[in-house]
Amino acid sequence: MRKDGDGIIMKEKNYEKQEIYSSMKRNLSKAIQAGFYYEAIFIEYAIIEDRCTSLLKHANIRWVESNGNELKLSTKLNKLRSNPKFVLPYVRKRLPLDFIDRIDSWKKQRDRFIHDLAKIPYDDDNVKQVAMDGNEIVRILDNKSRSVNRFYDKQMG
Repeated sequence: MRKDGDGIIMKEKNYEKQEIYSSMKRNLSKAIQAGFYYEAIFIEYAIIEDRCTSLLKHANIRWVESNGNELKLSTKLNKLRSNPKFVLPYVRKRLPLDFIDRIDSWKKQRDRFIHDLAKIPYDDDNVKQVAMDGNEIVRILDNKSRSVNRFYDKQMG
């Protein structure tokens, strides 16, 4: 057991969450293979947000607002950019600023697609590219967040 950034005691292994996460990754793969790029983008966003939350939790950094709502992804990315715990050489090597900027850029593209869904004609090539970029970000972020989370777990003993 350990406490997160809000003092909430968490179990070390949450098998239900692991199963949900595994299911999301399988669904992401299926969506991309089937050409359901908007679905892939929705799943990618959820995974990216989850991984950013996980990084903040493991570093014991506040990830919710005072009203209990989870911070927005852009706020989480800002914390990953600037919080002293993420500037440590070990962490910054795994989560370089250009990668965090890449996530932020992808998020902005995704936001434009979602907000303009009913306004613009469907552009398969652009939607596909955003989905493929998101899939690559998910792959990298999943790997790097695991490494950084283990680093913080060892520090908090």
